[in-house]
Amino acid sequence: MSERLIEANRLIKKVMKLYYIPTTRAVRPRWLLEEMGVPYELVRVDMNMAQQPEYQKLHPHGKVPILVDEEVTIFESAAICAYLADKYIDKGMAPALEQTERGYYYQWLFYATSTLEPPVEHFMFNVLPSLPEKVLPIKVRSAISTQEALQWFDRVAEPLRKSIAVNNYLVANRFTTADIVTGGVLLWAKKLGMLSDSDPLSRYINNLMQRAAFIRADEDFYAKIAPSVQF
Repeated sequence: MSERLIEANRLIKKVMKLYYIPTTRAVRPRWLLEEMGVPYELVRVDMNMAQQPEYQKLHPHGKVPILVDEEVTIFESAAICAYLADKYIDKGMAPALEQTERGYYYQWLFYATSTLEPPVEHFMFNVLPSLPEKVLPIKVRSAISTQEALQWFDRVAEPLRKSIAVNNYLVANRFTTADIVTGGVLLWAKKLGMLSDSDPLSRYINNLMQRAAFIRADEDFYAKIAPSVQF
């Protein structure tokens, strides 16, 4: 075997795999990979595949995304994004450890998933009741009304509105992974009708949607969702 072929085989083995379903949180790490221009294999998951024992070993709940990077196998979209941004720190998608902006980067990265996303998820299950119960039990869904979820979201979105009032991005006015994770949550909110066109966050999202990497990762992520109730 030639040295050239050996090197090619070595590189093929190192290409990471992203397990993916469109319209899910898996779009976020895919968007980041496209931003960084890092080679990856997209493994499209269907319901049958997700129920297989082999898949359950990768993700205990049979969900996406999953990233397999040689000996590293991790799930949770924000964790995957944080891992990738640090692994390829030279790509500039996260502030360096010694930079003061790193603290604000962590703040928005965690705020997006722990504070901003829960009311969006509750709202989504209220207007789309046919979504699988294993994702969110019916008793949990019914605990908060559509209007309560909307009011909850409006409250937790306010700090973001203030942050982007005079900036295009969340951290030092520079596009980072925090914008990808936060933008991923807000895109759901906007598509579900939780954000008006006049909301400052709509300007923020529209700006993110113009990025070439987002367009490449988008596919049917921004497919039309027709809420089943009127607000």
